[in-house]
Amino acid sequence: MMNQAKNLMPKGYYMEELLRNYFLRAGYYVVRGVPFIYEGFDITDIDLWLYSRTSSVAREITLVDSKNKKTPQAIERIFWIQGLRFATKATNAIVATTERRQEVKKFGKELGVVVLDGSFLKKLVDSNSGSNRISDEELYSLIASYTLSKLDGDWKGRLKFSKSLLAYPLSFDSCNEWLEQGRFFVEQSITNKNHREVALRCLYLICSFIALSVDYCMKEISFYETLERSRLLKEGFTYGSKGNEGINNILKLAIGLIEENINDGSVIARKIKINVENQLAKLNTDVLGEYFSSNEVAKNLFSVAKEFEQIAMNKEFSTHNNASLELRSMLFCLLDYWGINRVAFSQ
Repeated sequence: MMNQAKNLMPKGYYMEELLRNYFLRAGYYVVRGVPFIYEGFDITDIDLWLYSRTSSVAREITLVDSKNKKTPQAIERIFWIQGLRFATKATNAIVATTERRQEVKKFGKELGVVVLDGSFLKKLVDSNSGSNRISDEELYSLIASYTLSKLDGDWKGRLKFSKSLLAYPLSFDSCNEWLEQGRFFVEQSITNKNHREVALRCLYLICSFIALSVDYCMKEISFYETLERSRLLKEGFTYGSKGNEGINNILKLAIGLIEENINDGSVIARKIKINVENQLAKLNTDVLGEYFSSNEVAKNLFSVAKEFEQIAMNKEFSTHNNASLELRSMLFCLLDYWGINRVAFSQ
């Protein structure tokens, strides 16, 4: 229960959980503790990362900075979150603070930052009736219960890395990275029976990221014909954000350098080109392009993402077998892409 959680975690984390539940009830997709990494340096954590689908062609990403302290330094936090919003190319910024001065809200409004003040936070605490969700700390604790998780692929590190990709503009590049992380956890759920639940929780969370990323990419092509959408989606899943042309240009440049600077460079370059083309041809991206290009699938991606996140964080764990048809169809599509036998996975 959330009241019990209040006694088990620092009050800052407790407030973040309350805010997350508030924004979830408001219809947002919410992730807590998104690492912001620049050039390999851990700069900060985004307290709350919110995603909303306002129309078929509009998406909004909102960053929330939460400070539950006696001296919250609210003015400084407004500057901070606005800079972070700019760095991450997010749409909106919110500061949640125990500060109650009207001047703080006024200053935030002038800078385009929404301020949730101490009065709002007090009402949030007073109205709290508990939650059926686990916190991020509890999820990491579940991962830690598998004592070999660090050696066996670094489960916690993979999950944190996957969350860190949310701090960058959503794209096919991040989506393709999540597809690889998802493959790892689905394989673990099959081979590591004793820790299948936590592997599935991680898998579901990453699947929610994939659904969001595809939903975000779809806003640019939502009015295209189905066949054209399928082609563009397949190209994105195969070549990433640069597309076929961009990857070919990079390949041509690399091959040209090899041909000019290495003995027998033309022979080596030709072999490299053939190997790259063969590897790309082996990617089963047709199944992804065809599935996600469907109008019915596309319009439900946001709700499916929220459902994936919900079952990943449910206190009483329940598998995808009890989830919606839309969620199961996406999960089975991903299994087909990964080449995972559906029966083996279900058993």
